[in-house]
Order: sequence, then structure tokens, then C-alpha cells
Amino acid sequence: MTDAGEQTQAARQDRLAPGVRLRWQGGTYRVLALQGPEVQLGCLDKHGHDARALVAAVVGAEDYALLNEDNTAVLPAATVPDTSGLSLLTEEQRRLVRDWERHLIEIDDGVPPDAPAGTVPRPGYDPQYFTVRQRLTAKAAELKALGFASASPGTVERRRRAYRARGVFGLIRETVPGSPWGRTDERVVKLLLAEIKAGRYESDGYGSRLYERLQAAVRNAHPGEYEALMISPATFYRLLKRLGIGVDSLRWSTERRMDSTVGPVAPYTPTRALRLGEQVQIDSTGLDILAVGDDGRVVQVELTAAIDVASRSIIGAMIVPKTPGRGPRGRRLGGRATRSFDAVLMLAQALAPMPGRPGWPVLAYAEHSEMPYTDLVACDPRIAGAAARPVIRPRTVVVDHGKIFNSEHFGDVCRMLGIDVRPARVRTPTDKAIIESTFSAIKKRFGQHVAGYTGSDLARRGKHVADQVLWSLNELQDLLDEWIALDWQQTPHDGLRSPFLPGLAISPNRMYATLVAAEGHVPVPLSAHHNRKLLPFVRVKVTDKGVKINNRTYNSAQLQDYKDRHTGLAGQGMRWQIRYNPYAPRYAWLYDHREDDWVQAEFIHQRLIADAWTQWTWEAATLSVIEDGGTEEDQRRIARAVSELREKARHGPEPLHPPRVPELFTGPKLDLAIPEADPYAGMPDPDPDTVVRAPALTGHTTHLIAAGDTVAPHPPAPARPSGGGQRPNLSDAAPDGVQEHCVRPDLEDSAHPGPPDAPGPVTSDDESEDADGNVEHPGPPQAGAFSLRGSAADIFGCARPTPPPPEPGSGTTQPDGPHHDNGDAR
Repeated sequence: MTDAGEQTQAARQDRLAPGVRLRWQGGTYRVLALQGPEVQLGCLDKHGHDARALVAAVVGAEDYALLNEDNTAVLPAATVPDTSGLSLLTEEQRRLVRDWERHLIEIDDGVPPDAPAGTVPRPGYDPQYFTVRQRLTAKAAELKALGFASASPGTVERRRRAYRARGVFGLIRETVPGSPWGRTDERVVKLLLAEIKAGRYESDGYGSRLYERLQAAVRNAHPGEYEALMISPATFYRLLKRLGIGVDSLRWSTERRMDSTVGPVAPYTPTRALRLGEQVQIDSTGLDILAVGDDGRVVQVELTAAIDVASRSIIGAMIVPKTPGRGPRGRRLGGRATRSFDAVLMLAQALAPMPGRPGWPVLAYAEHSEMPYTDLVACDPRIAGAAARPVIRPRTVVVDHGKIFNSEHFGDVCRMLGIDVRPARVRTPTDKAIIESTFSAIKKRFGQHVAGYTGSDLARRGKHVADQVLWSLNELQDLLDEWIALDWQQTPHDGLRSPFLPGLAISPNRMYATLVAAEGHVPVPLSAHHNRKLLPFVRVKVTDKGVKINNRTYNSAQLQDYKDRHTGLAGQGMRWQIRYNPYAPRYAWLYDHREDDWVQAEFIHQRLIADAWTQWTWEAATLSVIEDGGTEEDQRRIARAVSELREKARHGPEPLHPPRVPELFTGPKLDLAIPEADPYAGMPDPDPDTVVRAPALTGHTTHLIAAGDTVAPHPPAPARPSGGGQRPNLSDAAPDGVQEHCVRPDLEDSAHPGPPDAPGPVTSDDESEDADGNVEHPGPPQAGAFSLRGSAADIFGCARPTPPPPEPGSGTTQPDGPHHDNGDAR
């Protein structure tokens, strides 16, 4: 073997040998001799010095590396071959890998690995006489003759490099089709994982986009090896499957993809607490249930809960409606969700026993549970008749960065009660994983069994959910409290183990009984005086009208004693602290810090409501008044609207109207120029010579209306009742020569006289009125009694006289036409 071959062989085995070049202590050396644990190094630098050092000191140096003959490149360090992959292969695949390993070793060493000592290399494989390419060509021809499917010189060379770099592990990836590791270079896998991690904060995309980004990453990172490293699309999708990355995960929602980046990393570390209240986790979530709100409308609900880590007890749970508000941002009205006061009220629940409700089963009471009822009643008499839910005072609460937990009110109450607030890290659900898993259990074990359950999103919502018989908010809260006392607190929990029998899962009430026996129970009774300090407050000045809170005015005789009085606090002037209960805003209380006393004031328009109401009801009524044209300053009108809203909620929603059949959709209406049919099409133009000339109307109107020279006698009209201005019955006064159709019955007894300046009925000089106003007709009616109201055709029809009858013996016949009788005949 030549010196170059010895150096290469030594470098491949990562061991020192004479002639090997290496880097050490910032210099370049050549191994001159090895003697026991020491090595003699000759410096190759111009101004360097030879050195004699321990082999362990040289090999263990941070900058130690083997160099090539030109001292320009670092040779890859040899690694221990990984043969664990052989256990995952079948017998046939394992035999194939071993065969290839035997042939590849023969190419480098000249003899197979199982050859006896002193074996002479076969012709064409002796490293002293044949180059590596000649040996690869000989081996390719031999493998092809033995029946190997892929045995070209290029394939043999690629697999030889993989075996020299990664041992059997690299050979498995090259020779076994469909192996768990495949043939993808590790650098490509690292780039792929980096692209997946970077894309989790972007909009969702398909696998094709990720493949194109992988191509760009490989091209930028390894421009000279792109063709050799880049994988095909089919191999890309198989690689995703081997890495456990589903293609569907690339199209998850943005929130889900972001949460997957901050998920727990193995090995998982559970949250531990050894004392009651040592750590209490608080959070809010949508309960996926529809309920009937205070105004009788269907609303979604939101749950805020607190769970003790040590005992897994739910020590507080609050359900509130969740509706969007309307109006400009910062001044929206009518909206409702969990607020800081709701979180404070939930903490107050944790400090006092919850009374049992009428109708609950006996197992839901503390007396019939695993709690140490007798000892607890001796410490706190309020436990008698309470629900089977323990009272635990929080020492530390873990919250997220929601507005309700970052509010000043929530922080002040926690400091007053001696509770430390520890915020979780941003977008790190593992910091409060217990409350997150509790919400999931509540939805699974309680939410899905309640009427009005909607599912987690719209895609999973059933049809006509809002048309079901829904629970009200108070009823839903009672159901949840009963379920917590009866099911959650008394069901064995996988995260709770008995200290005496670690293999036995116990319930939260049993764990509470175990822990409270060790540390005891000290109740924290809060009187009404102290409870008012938990209410939200504002600082306002007392005027002669009282104080104003959220466009409501409160006043009382005791409150007027603080009118124009200074508080004595620096920077506050005359602004006193006024507290109110959003769930019962009928009263407000002024806090006198000097006397440590409360002064009560009532809403001045409470008599207009005469019912229980809340802050949310007031805001909804205010919004309705504003939309109806009113203002938020009209307190009386808003108070009446609150009363109407409560009355509407009491009677329930109005019955649904029958659905209106929608008009059929015929597509958009197109503005087309459609030609209209000409009604005069086909008619010849008139001939001026054949047009009959109209008669000239040069006479007086009286002569036009005259029907003829003679008028048949007519009896006088009967007397009519008094009612001046009524016209005579013209049908009885028709002359003999006038056609019947000129008589207009609608003119008889007309109930709609004309305007004041219109002429009254025409009468002759011989007519006179009696005392009752009746018109007397001494003689036949005149033609002037006709009215000109009507169409022109009627007037000219009446003006055309009927030709006289022919004289006897004249031989003249009457023209065809309608026969008219005179007045006597009628």
C-alpha cells in the first residue's frame, strides 16, 4: 500500500498514524512517530516548532481535525457505524445489505472482510496495482454477472461513498427500496423541517408550495450540489409521511398551526402542587351552548372557571352571555362577554360554600360526599346544606394575557385577598394545561348533553339548534353547579393518585379530604361590608342631583351630605369612591374612607322598572332607545325600555310568522333594447279627401244642449227632504228628443258637491222654493237643467236630436237605431 493509501486509510479510521496531517493548537502538523501514549509532531508552518504531546491531548483538542495532502480541506471524521437499522429489515433485505457491504469492502481493501489472513487479492482488486475506478469497473461487471439489478459503476461508487460516510445505515438507505430512512440527504431533511417551522406563522398552503420552497432553499444553501441533493415530488411526499407530517396539517387553521409550535416537548413535566390553593389556574372559553338571555333572545355563552391543581377541584365557575355590541369602537353598547367583575365574582365563589339547590339529588350535597363533612361544619357552619364542592383559598393564580385578568380591578382584588397573580407566557398553553384539559372535559361530559349544544364550530353545528327548547342563563348556571358537585368532584381523576395506594385513582373530593387533613381548613368569611370592596368603582363628584354612573343617576338624603365636600385625598378633590354591582345596579354605595362606612343611594327611576335588572339589560335598552331616535341621557325612557325588555323576556319570544315564499330567481335583469310592436303597423295613411269635417260649434251652449223644438210634458218632481244644494233628478227631466244614455245616475243625490265657487243647480225664473227648501216645478223642465259634467262624447250624444217620426202616408221609414220611450212611457 502506498503512503497516500496509508494516509487515506488512517484518516478514514480516524486514528493517528505516521504521515497523517492534522490541525492542532492553531497550527498544521505531520505525525512523525508514535511512542506509547505520546506522539511526535513536525510543524509544517514556516515559523512554527515541532511538538511532542500526549495522544489524548492532541485528539481531545477543540480544533483537532485531519487534513488532506494539500492542507486545504478537513477530512470527515469517522463515526461508529450504526447497525441498529438491520433489526428493522426482513431476512432477505438484511442478506442484500450484507452482500453489498462485503463487495464494497473488497473494493477498498482488496479482499473480503471474511477472508483468512494472508489472502491474496483477486485479479483486478489489488490496491497496489489498480486504481479505484478500475476496481469499481471490475466490481460492477462482477455484480452484473451475479444478477444484481442495479450494478452500474456509478451506482457502485455512490453506495461506496454512502458506506464510507455513514456505515451500514447509509448502505440501508441506498440498497433497500422503501426503507424507513429513504435516500434523502440529511441536509435536505433539515432544510425541509426549517421551512415547515417558518410556514406555521403564514397563511395556509398546499404541499406544492412547500416543495417549491424546499427547492429554493436547497439551491441557495448548496448551489453546487443541487442536482444531486434535490428530491423528486414523489420522494418529497414520502419523506413527509416518514417524518410524521401529514399533508393536511399544512392547511390547518393559523391558530392551530401556531399552537402546534408551542406544544409540550417531551419529556413532559406535569404541573405539581402539594398544598390546597398553592396554584389555581383560571381561564375563559366558549361553552358551545345556546341559551335564552335576559332580553328573551338566543345568545351564546362563555365559561370562566378556576381549578385547583393539587386536588383538581373546580372551585369557581361563571357563565355569562356572549353577544357582540353595536356602535363605534370604544363606545359600543349592547355587547356582553366575560368582564373583570365576573372573574372577581368567581373568586368570591371560591371563598364561600355554595348552597345546595332545591331538587338536587342527595349525593350532590357535601353531607353525602367524601368530604370530611363533620370536621368542616365544626370549622365553618356555612358548610351545612352546602354543595359537595370544597372551599379552597387560592394562594397563586395563573392567568393568561386577557383583558379581564390584566385589568386594574382584578389586580386590586387579588392583592386585597393576598393572592399572587402569575401571568402565563404568551401563546404557551402548557403553562396552564390543566385548565385547558378541564375545559375539554366539561364540553365532553357536560356541554354535549345540554339542549342547545352547537358543537365546536359552524361546520359541526346541527340544524335548527336555535329552535330547540333552550335553558335560560340562570338555569344553565344551576345545571353546571349541580354537575360539578355531582359528577366532576366525585369521579376518579387520572391525574390524582392515593398517597397510600399509588395505583388507585381517586376523586377530587377524596384528594381534598386527604390534603385538608394535613394542613387544616381556615374559613375566610366576608361580610357585606367587605364584599362591597370587591365591587367595581368609579370616582365622581356628588351634586344636588346625586351621582351619575353609566348614564344612571343615583341619589338619597344621606348622599346629599357629601355634596361639595372634599375627600381629603391628594389629587381627588371632591370625587368620592362610588361602588356598584353590575348584576344588581339598583343601588350604589359611596365609600367614606375616613369613617370606613358605606352610604347607600338608589336609582332615581327604579319605580319605572319595578323588577330585577342588570347592567347588560340597561345597555341593551339604551341601544334600543338610541336606535329609535333617543339619547342615552333620557333615563326615564331607558328605564321604561328596561321594563318592557324584562316583560318581553318573561313572556318569551313572539310566535314566528309563516315563512314568505321567496320570489323565484330568474337571473339579473338585463337592459336590452327590445323593439316594441307598432300599433298602427299595416294601417294605410288617411286620405284627406275622405275625412269627414267636424261641425263648427259657433252657437250658444244653451242651443247645443237643446234636444229639439218640443218637449213632452212631465209631472213635477216629488218633494225632497231638506238638504240644500242637492241637484234635481235629471233622469225624470229628460226631454223626448234626448237619448237615454245621456242621463247619468251618478249625478243623482251627489254626496260630493263642487267647490264653493262652482255654480249651483240651474233653475228657471218660474221655479221657487218652499219653506223646506224643496224646488217646485210649475212647468216642464228646461234644457238648461242638464249638467255639463261628463265626457265630450256624452255631451255631443245628448246634443244630437232624434229625428221626428214620419208623417202618415209619407212612405218614409225610421232609420235603424235604438228605440227611445218618452217620459210618460217610463
